[in-house]
Amino acid sequence: MLPSYTVRESRKAKHVSLKISILGSLEVIVPQGFDQGHIPAIVQRKQRWIERVTRRMEDRQALAGETTSDTLPEKIILRAIAEAWQVDYQPTQLPGVRVSEQANSCLTVFGNITNQDLCKAALQRWVARKAWIHLVPWLQVVSQEVELPFERSLVRKQKTRWGSCSSSKTISLNCKLLFLPRPLVQYVLVHELCHTIHLNHSPQFWALVGRYKPDYLQLDANLKDARCYVPLWMEA
Repeated sequence: MLPSYTVRESRKAKHVSLKISILGSLEVIVPQGFDQGHIPAIVQRKQRWIERVTRRMEDRQALAGETTSDTLPEKIILRAIAEAWQVDYQPTQLPGVRVSEQANSCLTVFGNITNQDLCKAALQRWVARKAWIHLVPWLQVVSQEVELPFERSLVRKQKTRWGSCSSSKTISLNCKLLFLPRPLVQYVLVHELCHTIHLNHSPQFWALVGRYKPDYLQLDANLKDARCYVPLWMEA
């Protein structure tokens, strides 16, 4: 029996590819105009790969201390900045949900806490604010260290990318980087800064990355599995 999946057409896709999200959902990306009648057979051929990747993701989530549940967290671990926050939920008569930082690394989530979607959205906004406070100055420091300037920085909540760099040298960083180990975040920053010189993944680009991160191959491989560090409530 085939696993359930969604199909997405991409103008950039040159061939069919499969992606499994941290939530375990399977997405099939196809080039525009591709005959989707061929997709079931492709998924059938890839079933063992799908099962292997799903198991590996669950194992890595367990090692990272993350559950496979998207329930509200009692603790939030931001590995990139070495912070761990206890989360306390307090119901109030407020119509929405807000998050407040307290002493001793405690977060208070208050308001309509019976609505889990509102709570998750409020916690995601808190993570985005923390990311702006920490990631942007960090990018500036690394930029100066490697002598690769950029024009502008943004913090977003991308679905798949950890970061990106535009032709105008605007670097966008994923707020979910805060959940990753510090060496992986440092690698992402260097990687995107190198794109200010080479807007591709050519041999010249990788040579530049290797100048600053000689172990970039291992770092890049580890980054491919780094979604296991991101709690599922951040993906809602």
